[in-house]
Amino acid sequence: MVIPVYNQADLIGRAVDAVRRGSVEPREIIIVNDGSTDGLHEAVQPLLAEGGVPVRLIDIPHGGPGRARDAGWRAASGEVVAFTDADAEPDPDWIHWGLSGFTADAIGGVEGKVVSNGTPTVFTHQVHNQFGGHFMTANMFYRRAVIEQVGGFKSRYREDSDLAFSVLEAGYEIPFVGAAQVAHPPRQERWNFYFKKANRKRFEALLFRNHPTIAPQYLPRFQPTEMLILAGELLVILGLWLGVWSLAAGLLLLALGLPKRIAAWLDGRTYGARDYLMVWVLTLGLVPVEAYYHWAGVLNPPR
Repeated sequence: MVIPVYNQADLIGRAVDAVRRGSVEPREIIIVNDGSTDGLHEAVQPLLAEGGVPVRLIDIPHGGPGRARDAGWRAASGEVVAFTDADAEPDPDWIHWGLSGFTADAIGGVEGKVVSNGTPTVFTHQVHNQFGGHFMTANMFYRRAVIEQVGGFKSRYREDSDLAFSVLEAGYEIPFVGAAQVAHPPRQERWNFYFKKANRKRFEALLFRNHPTIAPQYLPRFQPTEMLILAGELLVILGLWLGVWSLAAGLLLLALGLPKRIAAWLDGRTYGARDYLMVWVLTLGLVPVEAYYHWAGVLNPPR
């Protein structure tokens, strides 16, 4: 199995311990150090020395999770490669249920459930995959031969969808096995985390360019909510010159678009009145930034 790590020295031990306590042990645990600068080597040394499932550490220059996972599977020796994250906690029967999904040669991969097991706040990073179709590499299993057949992880970011779409295009199936569960605790971030992450929107264009048939089945090409917000903001600004009608139309569009976006952000999170106000204000700035990177990727897709 493969665990990419970037500046998560305080978390990697918990993930490895969870795997080692499982009812089915992997052949090996490959930790890929994606250019960490937080003392990861010191944190991993005790794991390398412990008995039981062997742990290997691979160092690569920082290049994003896609490149780290690609280095990991290429170093793996098993017929099936399991992927999770350094800040995830697999259930004891995770590997058992993940392997149970490979019931036929036509199955190239298995997708497991990702749940959030903490109390998220407004500025916590959290992921969850309750019903499948997201292909999060926090909880994925692939036949090694299939990964090799499709060329591995070819994208630095959105690498999970890129690999899954390649596997599906090759004619394989990826069933969802909900019993193969991984918990992904919320991670506290600062308010600017979402703006830093916005540039990854460029990589969505790669998915549509490289997988024109499969990508539209799983990803929306356009977000109506974002379009309403962008148009509303533009009309409000133009209202300074065009008058009240432009201002009124802009506010109406914002009233239609903002609530759904706000609801998606606050879903399952604990927040107060001040947090609620901050989310509204930040959303007005974040949507244009994301749109910029999205269309920058469409016009000039990253390589």
